[in-house]
Amino acid sequence: MRTSSADKFVAEVHAFGKLLRIVRKNRASITSHRFYSPKARAGLAALRKNFLMFKRDYPEERFPKVAFQIATIEPLVSKLTEIFPSDAKEMIRLLDEIGFKVNADLAAELDAPEATPLLSTSAPFIPDELIDDKHGILKKVLWEANRCYDAACYNSCAAMIRRLVENLIIEAFEHHGIADKIKRDGEYIEFGALIGKAIAEQALRLTKNTKRTLPELKFFGDLGAHNRMALVRKGDLDRLHNPIRAGVEELARNI
Repeated sequence: MRTSSADKFVAEVHAFGKLLRIVRKNRASITSHRFYSPKARAGLAALRKNFLMFKRDYPEERFPKVAFQIATIEPLVSKLTEIFPSDAKEMIRLLDEIGFKVNADLAAELDAPEATPLLSTSAPFIPDELIDDKHGILKKVLWEANRCYDAACYNSCAAMIRRLVENLIIEAFEHHGIADKIKRDGEYIEFGALIGKAIAEQALRLTKNTKRTLPELKFFGDLGAHNRMALVRKGDLDRLHNPIRAGVEELARNI
């Protein structure tokens, strides 16, 4: 599926190539011409900007086939920038090569079903409205967890969800006036013990599914934040998506 960044990049390649052909036809210089020089510089800047946005939308871990094709185009874009503005003929050749790759191999991968990215207009991994706006820090942590998932930063996402749930448990105990149950020597106990207290606390009214999920969520949160030998994968989070979403809402209703 083509994103807007892909379409914009293709459009900028076409527009920049058209401009360079006009420059050559008129035997003008893009180095010093009063009209064409700034226009060409702006065109190249727009092309590079949209290429970087295009690349950002298709991270390698999530879209390996599309990312591979983008990687074959990147040296051409770099070369185009390197020789600007000295060689209009060579720049046109590079743009033609970029255009061919975009319309052939890259287009085939973009049209594949697995190349559909999660865009900012799609539903977030965990709904934003689960946390009330008055809880600004928790809202920001939730936002960061969703952004990490969108960007295929699954270890960071797991770590941020861990932080969100840990804070929600503390806020819930404080809201019910029972914060002393989760303190030792005046300090809040560590996350694993917090989960045990939350599971056992009747005032929170957590469902059986959430009670089963919380220890697993801790495992992946710790894995993403601390483990040097393993990684959190997309499938790990996707498998836990529904119980995480339910658990966050159950805890959030207690604050």
